[in-house]
Amino acid sequence: MRRDRANPEATLWAARRLDADAAPDGAFEAWKAADPGNAEAFEQVWTTTRDPALVEALRLSAQRRKAPRSARRGAALMGGLALAACTVAGVVAWPDLQLMLVAPQHLETAPGQQREMALADGTRVTLDGATSLEVQLGAYRRRVRLTRGEAFFDVAHDPSRPFTVDAPEGAVRVLGTAFDLERGQGRLDLSVHRGKVRLTPEGLGRPSVELTIGQRATARDGAVSKIRAFDATAEDWRSGWLETDGLSLDRLIERLNRHSARPIVVVDPALGRQRVAGRFRLDEPDTLVRNLALMHGFKVREANDRLELTR
Repeated sequence: MRRDRANPEATLWAARRLDADAAPDGAFEAWKAADPGNAEAFEQVWTTTRDPALVEALRLSAQRRKAPRSARRGAALMGGLALAACTVAGVVAWPDLQLMLVAPQHLETAPGQQREMALADGTRVTLDGATSLEVQLGAYRRRVRLTRGEAFFDVAHDPSRPFTVDAPEGAVRVLGTAFDLERGQGRLDLSVHRGKVRLTPEGLGRPSVELTIGQRATARDGAVSKIRAFDATAEDWRSGWLETDGLSLDRLIERLNRHSARPIVVVDPALGRQRVAGRFRLDEPDTLVRNLALMHGFKVREANDRLELTR
């Protein structure tokens, strides 16, 4: 199949599958299998349908569909739904399809490495260790995909081009602000350092939450946690520190591994669930885990070029 037909057809398939009443379609699977590029094009279009504005339009459309209809209002309602469908198609076909033409810029760091850089729009991004993301800056939208790890974004204000960061667990949308975003263990953690950020969990029609300076929340399993307060002026991982009022040892080790030259593994699952709290120095992972072992009564052993934590 010609590649210049892939994006329009992918858009049509995405529009069909956005319909909650749509039945599984063998033709869709056959279309994807016909050309390796089809599946990739569909995935790109499908990601755009998670835009919070589009999700809200679909939610309102679904409400109208469920409302009682009289014979006199039937034609008007169907006309309204047709207009909404055209609006949705426009959202996908113009800003997002234009964005698809922009080649992604891939940014990545190795464990123990931090990287700070300025994007073409003036946004500054700081990547923690073992972090990977892709950046697309289009004429109408700016989009980042956080594949793994943690990044701090200081977004250049541009009302004409919303800035969105997508991850499998959810998405955040801003115009100009500063925030930290971390992926790990099926969750997406957002901490707002300036301005206002909208956090939308994975899944169509899921309610979003707006956070402002000094607030953080987590998107996980299609829902957003309660909003929690934090000190936005305190030192954080960018200066080598992590301060927490309680997290699992597994989560702490996941963060330490972004800074460690050799892997740290929690061998005992029960040990990984143990809660720890305090202010931790992230740039000395070996020293930190040995100190934690003394405090919490577990062992650290060296094996196969890694550190293993056991009871």
